Amino acid sequence: LEAIINNHIEVAHYLVQNGACQEPAGEDGYTGLHHAAKLGNLEIVNMLLETGQVDVNAQDSGGWTPIIWAAEHKHIQVIKVLLNRGADVTIVDKVSFV
Repeated sequence: LEAIINNHIEVAHYLVQNGACQEPAGEDGYTGLHHAAKLGNLEIVNMLLETGQVDVNAQDSGGWTPIIWAAEHKHIQVIKVLLNRGADVTIVDKVSFV
């Protein structure tokens, strides 16, 4: 996850090629896809999705999905990619109906 968070694309690519995207989410529930979407890193988002091993609708500990993070930070191109890969815009976070 650190390679994604710190925008080290080559390192992230190497790690993903060697199965790193299969690692479980962190304690906060963030996956690599959450981080890449939040940061607007389209290259890493595409790389992760192309593995077929990530859940485009994974929810973090607050219930946020990668597309919610991308929308929060106005990363339009990331949103488009996530939608094309089946992101569900009807998923709500854990506090929306409290």
